Amino acid sequence: MPARIPTALCFDVEDLVAPESDDAVHWMAEMLAQHGLTGSFMIVGEKARLWERRGRRDVVEALKKHHLAFHSTWHSVHPTTSEICLDRDFRDGIEALWDWDREGFADAQRILGRPLIGWARTGQSWSPSVMGLMGRMGRGYAYSLVRLPGHDVCWYANCLGFHGTGVGGFDATFVDDQRFEEKLAQTRSDIDAFQQADRRGAQWLCFFMCHPTRVIHSEFWDAVNFARGANPPRADWKPAARHDPALIPTMQRNFGRLCEFLRGDERLEIVGWGDLIRRYDGQRPSATHAELLEIARRVADERQVLFTDHFTAGEILLLFCRAAVAPAERYPRPTVYGPLTTPPTGGGSDLDAGDVKNAAHAVLAASDSGYLPASVTVGGRSLGLGTYFVALAEALLGQERVSGPADAPYPVAAEAVARDVARALPQWIIHPENMDLTLLLEQTRLQCWTLKPAWPRDEL
Repeated sequence: MPARIPTALCFDVEDLVAPESDDAVHWMAEMLAQHGLTGSFMIVGEKARLWERRGRRDVVEALKKHHLAFHSTWHSVHPTTSEICLDRDFRDGIEALWDWDREGFADAQRILGRPLIGWARTGQSWSPSVMGLMGRMGRGYAYSLVRLPGHDVCWYANCLGFHGTGVGGFDATFVDDQRFEEKLAQTRSDIDAFQQADRRGAQWLCFFMCHPTRVIHSEFWDAVNFARGANPPRADWKPAARHDPALIPTMQRNFGRLCEFLRGDERLEIVGWGDLIRRYDGQRPSATHAELLEIARRVADERQVLFTDHFTAGEILLLFCRAAVAPAERYPRPTVYGPLTTPPTGGGSDLDAGDVKNAAHAVLAASDSGYLPASVTVGGRSLGLGTYFVALAEALLGQERVSGPADAPYPVAAEAVARDVARALPQWIIHPENMDLTLLLEQTRLQCWTLKPAWPRDEL
């Protein structure tokens, strides 16, 4: 029998308008606990403040039985996560996001009475900086837009990110028995397909349960207020159209049936998202010189920037530099972010290997800032970081004259990651039309210097 799939039951808790949505969160959290299930609730900071103002300690206490994460402070109130970062580089984006969300994060933790285990993406709003922020804080990131073939859990921007691939989404179905039956049947099939897919390393199934507000309303609270960049004052916020309250018993009955299905499905290992973070947040602590030479041979053969199962391209570059400067039997794994600007092209042919190795001192010194430099000066020539990456690999292998590709600003996988982001962000109804994603997408590519798959701790 195939191994059980580590599964997190995810809820996005976000309605900042309708008090009735508080009740839905309450009975869902209580019913999960009654069925012996752990949920993962992604909670907007202002929503937690509303519970405090409304005296809803019952909601807070019910949620304490589950895993709790941050879902931004304001969710769809502009500016969104993406909008904050559109015109900023990765580093400035981190600071701007924290300026915007610091108070909401702190308030949510205080009101909920426990640390938040990470950040969950709001709608289709994402930036590399939000993952950099969570990495800096030692937290995870859920519904990440970053993935690799066969890997839904990856390190990116020094953050453990969980791609949003999953099943479920019962929002509009609990209110109607037939729709619920159809969705449940489809979900059974979707789990089979997920189980049969080729995956490696750290695994999770995002079983998206629902948005509690969408269970009791026939449309989303934010779509009626903030669509396409609209940002009315709070006094003008309108609640979404609500289902007949007489249907709440139907919703609760079908929610209970879903809980029974989840409890009895032997394909699934139901855990909280925080359990998965602890299961997968380990990394290889070091690399041997022999390992580095093997990587260098691959780099020299493929002539491109690459990462391995256990080391990002940025980590590999700094390990190469340490091997060039002070050879040793083993080197500790470094931590670094990618460059903030696009590496230049050209200048990478017929280089003296000694000059390339000597330049490693400058790369290591520059990385003390926490970021890789975009360029490296070798023998009076300015090389792009990827060009230098390949040339240094050849130098470590003992070649006297070395070279690197003229244009290799980031790992090849960066283009696929950027394409996924470019498709996702404009799809969200909240975002204004024709957003200029140029800088955000380039920052996304540059942070692919920090990309690698994640693995269970016992496989490291």
